[in-house]
Amino acid sequence: MKRIMLPIIAILLISPSVFSQKTVFGTVDYTYKLDGAGAQQMQGMMPEKMEIKYGENGIAIEMHGGMMAAAMGKTVVNGKTGEAFIIKEAEKTVYLMSDETIKAEAMKVEDAEIQKLDETREIMGYTCQKYLQTTMVQGMNMSQVIWVTKDLKTPDYEGDAFKGMAGQGTMSFKIDGFPMLIEVEMPGMSTTLQLEVSNIEYEKIPDNTFERPADYAVKDFSEMSQF
Repeated sequence: MKRIMLPIIAILLISPSVFSQKTVFGTVDYTYKLDGAGAQQMQGMMPEKMEIKYGENGIAIEMHGGMMAAAMGKTVVNGKTGEAFIIKEAEKTVYLMSDETIKAEAMKVEDAEIQKLDETREIMGYTCQKYLQTTMVQGMNMSQVIWVTKDLKTPDYEGDAFKGMAGQGTMSFKIDGFPMLIEVEMPGMSTTLQLEVSNIEYEKIPDNTFERPADYAVKDFSEMSQF
């Protein structure tokens, strides 16, 4: 499942800015849905939603509900410290990406191929353009459809920490706008995973949201269990 979730996280992190776009500072919820063969059996494993907090100085991404939520932990990028890490509450552990890992992963973000398709649809009142994105993830060819509105954008984050975490999914950021719906074909299955924006709450996110818990053990990112 990790090889599926990382590309999705990656595309949500950064988008290029456009003058007329409204910057999303606050909390965005993406609701999960599975379609196709095996969807009913897998639904119990999947989170109910993905919650992303866009602050002025960082991003925090957390799953809620389902078996995968605890396994994935909370993904955090701290713009002030330049750190990228995952917090596992049950383990009271922070898995920290090293500077070398961040730089290596940051080099991958331009590898994906983007194709603009001749189709649009309305999502939450926003007109969204359809794109097809393909890339290699952990040796597997992976594609996903992304429905993007140009009316919104993520904050203009800078630094290798943001690119490094995104590089875990080897995604590029060549699409202007904000992803409102992501459709991913599950590898080796006839099942499609959909993540659709269900709520956007504009609010100020406190900087301490992006800090490491002081009393947690710190381990290298490579030590985090795979699944």
